[in-house]
Amino acid sequence: MSTATKNHIGRKISRIRELRGMKQDALAAALGISQQSVSSLENSESVDDEKLQEVAKVLGVTVEAIKV
Repeated sequence: MSTATKNHIGRKISRIRELRGMKQDALAAALGISQQSVSSLENSESVDDEKLQEVAKVLGVTVEAIKV
């Protein structure tokens, strides 16, 4: 796996969401944001810590689990 893929937080969020059987709109509703915002988040290489904590809580994982 390349370094770029390893550190792409958005891709990791997408993968965990899919493993949980959750659609983007369900994650969006839980976070109080639009589906388009979730899409943008999942295409981002980095995510600010506050948003990452919210996402981790909704997905039922730790922030560290997303970052690894």
